[in-house]
Amino acid sequence: MQLSTALGIGDRALVAFVGAGGKKTAMHRLTREGTERGYDVGFTTTTQMPPPELPLTVTNAELLPDALLESEPPVAFASEWVSDPERVDRKVRGFDPEPLTSVFSRGFVDWLLVKADGARSREFKAPDTSEPVVPDAATHVVPVASVHAVGEPLSEAVVHRPERVAAIAGLSVGDTITPETIGTVLASPRGGLQDVPDGAAVIPMVNKADTPDHRETARAVLEHALEGTTRFTRGLVTSFERDVCFAVESP
Repeated sequence: MQLSTALGIGDRALVAFVGAGGKKTAMHRLTREGTERGYDVGFTTTTQMPPPELPLTVTNAELLPDALLESEPPVAFASEWVSDPERVDRKVRGFDPEPLTSVFSRGFVDWLLVKADGARSREFKAPDTSEPVVPDAATHVVPVASVHAVGEPLSEAVVHRPERVAAIAGLSVGDTITPETIGTVLASPRGGLQDVPDGAAVIPMVNKADTPDHRETARAVLEHALEGTTRFTRGLVTSFERDVCFAVESP
């Protein structure tokens, strides 16, 4: 199943990705799928990101509409380069939600894909109080987690902000991460649902399910998440390395 089909994306969509363990990879997959289907796709962030493997436009919010008119989609866009970024050689800074909402509402792109928080390349996270930064116009929000976190200790080596995960899941830092741990955080208003617009469809995605055992574990994560909130009607198990994408539906 294509990722865009599994997410239920139609002719127009603003899709915000939050969490950890595959946001940018999923955005690149959607960029390819949208382009193959004849849609104009935009790729950006409300925080920071390494420059994606796409044509990149760097401009301020005021000049963004003109810059997009002159760009051939798919196109990535950002407001400025980050001086001396941490952890990578180069990073760009994105935009506040308002200019992105304007770009989407004025039809400069058909699909606008937004990385709405950071995770420092960890497998799993819970958001801080100031994130994610999701545009109110988002039609879809995708909370992401990696199945590779299951079985690992709840520590900074694996999890971004482990103390916040511990508080949501009722654990202590250092405890073993279980499918229930991830499912609980994905379904929490302080986790995967934090600052999600009321009108957005929310579809959690458990990524890096590269083996049959991983896929069963990912299914267990989603079954627990689906029991934890009525905001989810389905979740996705994915492995972009193995071209796996299937839905787990609410009972």
